[in-house]
Amino acid sequence: MEPLPPHTSFLTWLVLAGASIAGGASNALAGGGMFLVFPALLFSGVAPVAANATATFALIPGGYASTWVYRDRLLHGWRLQTGMTLTSVAGAWIGSELLLHTSEQGFARLVPYLMLGATLIFSFAGKLRNQAQTHAARTTHYVPLVGGQFLIALYGGYFGAGMGVLMLALYLVAAHLDMHQASGVRLLCGTTSNTVATLVFAARGIIQWPLGVPMIFACAAGGYWGARLVKRMDPEKARVAILVYAWAVTAWLLVRSFMHDR
Repeated sequence: MEPLPPHTSFLTWLVLAGASIAGGASNALAGGGMFLVFPALLFSGVAPVAANATATFALIPGGYASTWVYRDRLLHGWRLQTGMTLTSVAGAWIGSELLLHTSEQGFARLVPYLMLGATLIFSFAGKLRNQAQTHAARTTHYVPLVGGQFLIALYGGYFGAGMGVLMLALYLVAAHLDMHQASGVRLLCGTTSNTVATLVFAARGIIQWPLGVPMIFACAAGGYWGARLVKRMDPEKARVAILVYAWAVTAWLLVRSFMHDR
């Protein structure tokens, strides 16, 4: 296991707890928890690969809770869902193995651009959903559906931020599903991908358990209270707040990478 940062101070714990609570709540409200938890771990001094693995682990409870909420939408079309779940397992396993075969230095150089791509996806999430609904499939196209799911799950195993937006657009375009059914399958496959990646990361010993275990409880608490606030709070305002933070972090990472390369 990677060593803990040398100065895990009270302030560090406070930052991680706040990011975890906000990450769990944001996933319940508008998605984007990875944008909050992953940078907090980086700022706390955790190495990029270990930070990615620990953030994936910490956010899992919210995924299971959300999937349970949509369980009534998952009772139909079980054959399609089984196929998509197995595809997610394969893609996430390969993606997580690719991450483990990426050096810390190599992944550190990629992180600013991965964050940039994920932030762009999250920025245009609304337009992607609207376009997907406009071109919603009247029948299920299995080849692009399975191929697209494999690639998204592979990306999810490697990094994962913005994965849910891509899956939702894919399901609406390539499968004969309404928005609620697509959301349920997205949660099922996204949680499956994160679980497989976490198991691989745990087997290789790169999860920061002393940080990840407290964070998982904070994320769960944030998800619980976030779900209770959904009916009172405008999800669009939450999404905008996450976007402002995500763009600020991305800009900081890009500037730091540019200064480091000079």
